[in-house]
Amino acid sequence: MNRKEWNKHAHTFEKNVCDITREETDNQLHGLVSRVRLPKDATLVDLGCGIGTFILRYGEKFERIEGVEYASRTIARAKKRCAEVRGVTWRTMGIERASRVIGRRADLTVCMNVITSHSNARRAAQWRSVAGVTKRGGFALLVVPSIESEEMVELEYQSRKKNKVPLEHDNGVVERDGAYQKHFARDELKRLMSDEGFAVKRIAEIYYPWAKEGMRETPARKKNRPWDWACLAQRV
Repeated sequence: MNRKEWNKHAHTFEKNVCDITREETDNQLHGLVSRVRLPKDATLVDLGCGIGTFILRYGEKFERIEGVEYASRTIARAKKRCAEVRGVTWRTMGIERASRVIGRRADLTVCMNVITSHSNARRAAQWRSVAGVTKRGGFALLVVPSIESEEMVELEYQSRKKNKVPLEHDNGVVERDGAYQKHFARDELKRLMSDEGFAVKRIAEIYYPWAKEGMRETPARKKNRPWDWACLAQRV
């Protein structure tokens, strides 16, 4: 979505956006955050912070926080929700600019379902920004849509239709309701992190409710929920 569309969703963010920090079902993100050893004066950089859910939940662990979001109404909500979190600097800009503006200062960089553009060039700039704000020895925690999960979800959709059509994706770019979003394979995510100078520590499935895919959660579906990929990696 462009900036105008994101601003439209600012006041209905929880309804229209899968905010994975809030929506995950198995507390996997908390486990990944707990793996990160932070200095006492740690800095967090949240690239694409949305309405500030990660900052609200984990902000007390950090002395300094940079919240980056390119939609002004969305970041206004984040400021309001995180009013009691200390040490936050809010920046209204695209994450592609973050490394130039903030510099290499993050002990932990988080980027949750932001690197999803269908544009190869834009994604490449965003990957560089993640690396560019993260200190040597610092960590990055990224969440991206899973193409393996998307294929499972599409097969579930297809099972409800009489006229089945082949599943096709162009390099992991999925079209839904006129919007195009890049999805990643597990090995692809690992390679991209390595290419940007990170040593991957763990990749995990972060499950979310079927309701976010527009389907009711039956007992069978509960055993196979859709997921995003989360990757915890250390800058080398």
